[in-house]
Amino acid sequence: MLLLFMRHGEAEPKKPGISDDERSLTQDGRAQAIKVAKILDLRPKYVISSPLKRALETAEVVAEALGVKEILQRNELLPEYFDLDSLKYLLSSVGLEDRDVVLLVGHSPSLEDVIQELLGGFRIYLSPGALACLEVKYPDLGSSSLKLYLRPEFIK
Repeated sequence: MLLLFMRHGEAEPKKPGISDDERSLTQDGRAQAIKVAKILDLRPKYVISSPLKRALETAEVVAEALGVKEILQRNELLPEYFDLDSLKYLLSSVGLEDRDVVLLVGHSPSLEDVIQELLGGFRIYLSPGALACLEVKYPDLGSSSLKLYLRPEFIK
């Protein structure tokens, strides 16, 4: 299975009167998501997103670019909940097979923490809009390896 972990694109700064949950993507954040999606030569079976606005908007941009019609919103991808156990639960609940490709759109540092655990301690930094592709053995998520690492600031 290929798991694509994508951090949401750049979001509006925190402002009084606007909850963190409602922060939208900036124009740069949309551009980051488009840039990564355009060079991604994979079509996920599922795009699964945190329900927070900035993550969902990122998922919508990428899903449209990749021709994926449905986005699943799951609370397991909220930053306060996302860990290896919630990832295993999430994947088992959507009906996957070992050959599937799944795009998960979420938040830092929880995405990076899970990637680090899957890679046996190797940590990568996901800048806004960045993506890491891991090949994992499903359903136990063992034998994970990093196959692709894209940061929008390094894409021309």
